[in-house]
Amino acid sequence: MGRPPAPRPAPAELHQLFHAPPTPETVSTPAAPRPWPPTFWDLAYRDGSHAEHWDPPYPPAELAAAVAAGTIPREATVVDVGCGAGGEAVFLAERGFRVIGVDASRDALAVAGRRAAEAGVELDLRHGSALDLPLAGGEAGFALDRGCFHVVEREDRGAYAAEIERTLAPGGGLLLRGARADDEEEGLVAVDEAEVDRWFPAPRFLRGPVVPVPLVARSGTLAGHMVLVRRRL
Repeated sequence: MGRPPAPRPAPAELHQLFHAPPTPETVSTPAAPRPWPPTFWDLAYRDGSHAEHWDPPYPPAELAAAVAAGTIPREATVVDVGCGAGGEAVFLAERGFRVIGVDASRDALAVAGRRAAEAGVELDLRHGSALDLPLAGGEAGFALDRGCFHVVEREDRGAYAAEIERTLAPGGGLLLRGARADDEEEGLVAVDEAEVDRWFPAPRFLRGPVVPVPLVARSGTLAGHMVLVRRRL
């Protein structure tokens, strides 16, 4: 989806971001002279650069199709993992879904809150890590992830999958979307069949086909994959 104005985070910084979500203290006092401060996500949402790269100009077609096809149960509580500016969460809330948005960036949650207020809908916005979701066990009936899993390092993906399994009700689904291939320069880790089968194995999950999908942003389009994963009953 294009490169942001600043350099991409190195894997070590991404690891730190997921294990230590930013606090108000670190937001107000970023750690200079690091080339990629742990508050990168906050800074991007604060200065508006997120809009070019992670906030598509319209609801993604695959999400609209999932709603139209009834893939997301009407009664389900939906958790948007790495909700960012809240575009997908607001889209669902406008259609009557109860949505929990989780993000490690407080500034992202502030943007999402303003967007929800402008749309006249309510979102349950929670600050937290994708590796330690601030949800009770089985609280969600469905989960969304567009661009979060593909910045989770392989060493942390087991923890991510365990949190999805813990927080989804039995039979609940995850609509997972991310980069088609590894890209070290961009800090992206592939979402492909091998990765999905490794971290969401058949004894615990069921999955559909992994299919190509464009991840569209204002700055460009990233070649992506999409898959629907379900927690076994």
